[in-house]
Amino acid sequence: MIRYRKVRGNNRIIKSIEEWKTYNLDLDLGYLQSSQRNYCKIWVSPFADISIRNSEIPSPKGKHRQEIIKGLLEIYNHWETQLNTLNKPYYLAIWLLEPRLEKSQVVCAIDSMMDFYDITFYKPKAQRKFPSQNYGKLTNQLDQFNWTYALDEDHFFQSDIDLEEDRYASKSDYLEMQKWYKRKLKQGIRSAPSNDDTFYAVRKGIAWIGTKN
Repeated sequence: MIRYRKVRGNNRIIKSIEEWKTYNLDLDLGYLQSSQRNYCKIWVSPFADISIRNSEIPSPKGKHRQEIIKGLLEIYNHWETQLNTLNKPYYLAIWLLEPRLEKSQVVCAIDSMMDFYDITFYKPKAQRKFPSQNYGKLTNQLDQFNWTYALDEDHFFQSDIDLEEDRYASKSDYLEMQKWYKRKLKQGIRSAPSNDDTFYAVRKGIAWIGTKN
């Protein structure tokens, strides 16, 4: 049975969201010029916390969800203004994940890394229309983007399945993971060869990729 942690301290969380947004508004152009890519994850407690004792951290809901999406939009807009000062092509996108909103990001890249993020998500041939009407007051802002439908997935490899028992903390951990792998494989999940290994993808939801240019 999955145990969900209770989300407490509404005002504190709203303040944390505002602090996260403000901290990330300014894109470090010096770092971008050297690394040629950058990103902004949602570092807001409790949504970015590490799960303990097999508890499941819930995704942001209600006001928290709205404020986080609004923050992603503001960060995108500020980064866009700064990137335009470079006077050269760039990649800039919002990755809006549903229902795992807490894993959403703003990402950007320039120069030789322009195509770096193209293979991050699997994009089905059958595309879907972005349901902007589900986002309330943010609908008009979200409609300014071109949205690509992709899959939010977790990944593992055949080599993970083939690990020896002594690579695990305990025999029970080993048996539990083997059961999990077998259960997922029976579901007919997406797979592909990867060098001398086999790559598997477990679907967790949707990744909407939002761009303007």
